[in-house]
Amino acid sequence: MKKLFSGVSKLEKIGEGHYGAIIDEDFTIAGKPNGGYLLALVDRAILSETSFGDVLSSNCTYLISPDPGPVEIDVTLYRSGRNFAQLGGQMTQGGQLCLVVTTVVTTFDPLAKPYWERDEQFQSVTPWDQCLSIPVQSPGGFKAAIMEQVDIRLDPNVKIYSENFPSGSGELRGWLRLPEGEDFDSVSLQYALDSFPPATFEIERSGWVPTLALNTYVRTRPAPGSLWIMQRANLIQGQLVDERCYAWDSSGALVGQATQIAGVRLGEYAIG
Repeated sequence: MKKLFSGVSKLEKIGEGHYGAIIDEDFTIAGKPNGGYLLALVDRAILSETSFGDVLSSNCTYLISPDPGPVEIDVTLYRSGRNFAQLGGQMTQGGQLCLVVTTVVTTFDPLAKPYWERDEQFQSVTPWDQCLSIPVQSPGGFKAAIMEQVDIRLDPNVKIYSENFPSGSGELRGWLRLPEGEDFDSVSLQYALDSFPPATFEIERSGWVPTLALNTYVRTRPAPGSLWIMQRANLIQGQLVDERCYAWDSSGALVGQATQIAGVRLGEYAIG
């Protein structure tokens, strides 16, 4: 049974700036929770501590990956002004620190329009029904249980999935839809910006590609509907990969972008 993303993890306030939650095993990859899912969970707690309605940006450092089960989240308010607030969040499990987040929150004006823009443009996309659904079993040989919850459809030009052989482009493109057609907000967009498989899959086969640091930036609340995602590897060096992700909503607006550094070992099914 698919679960609404906004209702996953049973976030509960148990004290001032202190929350309990449950890491859901259905949102894991090789038994470990997706990094964007964890960031979204912390940011949902952070928003609960303010009067603002949206996440503007987040900087997340991953220390260890928690297991499915109970976690605790502590939120600290650093500064709050008229239009923005800065807060920090920490997730722990069994007394061990798992990830640290610094987030800027605001409330977006839904009527705001771009005054000037130069960025990645919304390019022609492959229709949903012509894209390929990602299987639960990844090219790296491990189970991605999260793929039974969300719906990711990749452009057929992503050869590692369409032909079981990487094209060498280092780029993935496709659609992302939340369970039961749930619309995206600025919190679930944190997950969206880390939702796609590693772009290194389209360069060379590898095992787990663990995220070390993820930085996200939200431009506005997404329009209702699915997101078109582009995930691109920029540099592989010293068993590290620099990746960038862009997300466009159903209106064609660029609504979010992210950069991350992750560990990687190519040519073998090994943990980076």
